[in-house]
Amino acid sequence: MTRLNFKKTKHPLLLAIISLSWLVTPTLSSAQNNQTSLDGYCQEWAKKLRTVQYNGCKKLDLQAADIRSFENRLLTFREFIPQTKEGESGEVIRPRGKILFISGIHGDEYSAISITYLWMLAMVNNQHALKHHWLFLPIANPDGLFRSDPATRTNARGVDMNRNFPSPDWDELALKYWQQYTGKNERRYPGPHAASEIETQWLVDTIRRFQPDAIVSVHAPYGLLDYDGPEHAMPTKIGMLKHRELGTYPGSLGRYAGEYLGIPVLTLELLSAGTMPKEGEIIKMWQDIEAWSNEKIQNPDRDF
Repeated sequence: MTRLNFKKTKHPLLLAIISLSWLVTPTLSSAQNNQTSLDGYCQEWAKKLRTVQYNGCKKLDLQAADIRSFENRLLTFREFIPQTKEGESGEVIRPRGKILFISGIHGDEYSAISITYLWMLAMVNNQHALKHHWLFLPIANPDGLFRSDPATRTNARGVDMNRNFPSPDWDELALKYWQQYTGKNERRYPGPHAASEIETQWLVDTIRRFQPDAIVSVHAPYGLLDYDGPEHAMPTKIGMLKHRELGTYPGSLGRYAGEYLGIPVLTLELLSAGTMPKEGEIIKMWQDIEAWSNEKIQNPDRDF
């Protein structure tokens, strides 16, 4: 099991990372423009969250998608691809599977976004030990995080993105549930129609194109571990977070990806949206995520 190191690593970074052509514009002029924008993105992120450091953000080598949020903010990603190796008999050892990691669906869940930043730094420092192909989307709702102080759960159009995914029952139940069971709570407005939001469309398209074997999503502040999807990937606990089913809602990621698409969706609900866990707990949680992925998530037949 990988020992996470949040300090400067002595291991060299991979010299090349295969970028996803469907997520980033490949032209030179676009790359130059994105670099300028990414610099401002890192400055804004570091200014908003005290856990995030500008130099640390730059070290992540984030890539910008070829679409932006409703208010024209970057939608960023970073993939970590393990090096292929040859086994004792000469066969090529490939990644065990693909895992999509999403945080910041709700812009006001500061701890979820901050802990993802730290885990991404740890991934940068330990790429030599990767077993899965990881794709991180650290801030899925940048308008919710950056557009106001304090940040908002919803995006710039007032939509709860975790009620906007196109689950098959959205048309029948999403607005009805919102009206009858939340009293039209503005924080949980599912939108005018399924996948109405640019950011949701990007997430849906990412799932469709990346075809993950599992999804890890980080939220706060219920202090538990939720799971949706096939039984073979059922977890027990991640760090101090014990498994307890929350159930799914029309338009939620769990209902869309876990129940409808049959992808294991592991949802970490941190104890507080504003206070980070202690460093030892952050490390233990990641080790447990790694153990879960190594034990439960494998796709040896995948053509990488």
